[in-house]
Amino acid sequence: MRGRPVSRETGQIRVAVVGTGTGVGKTHVSVALVAALASRGHKVCGLKPIESGVDGTSTSDAEHLALVSPVQPEPAPYCFGEPLSPHLAARRCGRAISLDVAASWVDRQPAPLVIVESAGALLSPLGPGLTNADLVRALAPDALVLVGLDRLGILHEVACCMLALRALAPSLPPAIIVLNPPAAPDASTGTNAGELHALGTTPECVVMPRAAPTAPESLAAAQLAVAQLGL
Repeated sequence: MRGRPVSRETGQIRVAVVGTGTGVGKTHVSVALVAALASRGHKVCGLKPIESGVDGTSTSDAEHLALVSPVQPEPAPYCFGEPLSPHLAARRCGRAISLDVAASWVDRQPAPLVIVESAGALLSPLGPGLTNADLVRALAPDALVLVGLDRLGILHEVACCMLALRALAPSLPPAIIVLNPPAAPDASTGTNAGELHALGTTPECVVMPRAAPTAPESLAAAQLAVAQLGL
C-alpha cells in the first residue's frame, strides 16, 4: 500500500479489521496495531463505529482503542448497552444502523491514518440485508485485516471469509491474516499459520503472542502486520 495515491476526499488512509467470528480478539489486534503505528510516530486513531455490550462500568472496545490513539476520536455513532448482536441491540433501542452514518463518522475523524474495527464477524448482521462485509465495503479501506483464533476450525473459517470477501467485495484489497492464541490451545495451535500458507489460502499469517496488546512481544508481532500492510 505504501506510495499508493489516496483518492478519498478526506485523504485519510484507513485499515479495516474484521473477524472470522465473534470474540476472536479483534480489539486485541486493533489496539496492538494502533500502538505499533503510534510508536513509529504516526498520527493514528483507533475507531469502532458500532459497539454493543457497553455497560458503562468496564472499559469498552472503543475506549481501549482511544487509550493508545495519539489522535482522539469523536464519540461513536452507535453504542448499545445490551450484549447482543448490534442489529438486535439497535432494534431494541428503536434505532437502525446506517452505513452512511458510520462511514461519514469515520470520514470526519481528524487522523490521517485510522484503524477501524468492526463489531462481530465478517458476516454478522447489522440490520436487514446488512452485514459487516457491507460496512467494510462502504468504508473502502486501503488495507484489510482478518482476525481469527489459532485453533482447530480456523482453516475453514479463514477460507470461508476469504471466499466471501472475493464474492461480496472483489474491489477490496486482499486481507492479511492475524491469528490470536486461544484460551485453551489444542493440537492444531501453532500449526495453523503454516497450514494456511501451505494450502494456498494466504501468503503469510501473523501470529500474536499470548500477552497484553501493548506488551513488547505483541508490538513486535503488530509491527510484522504493519509491514505486511505496507504502512
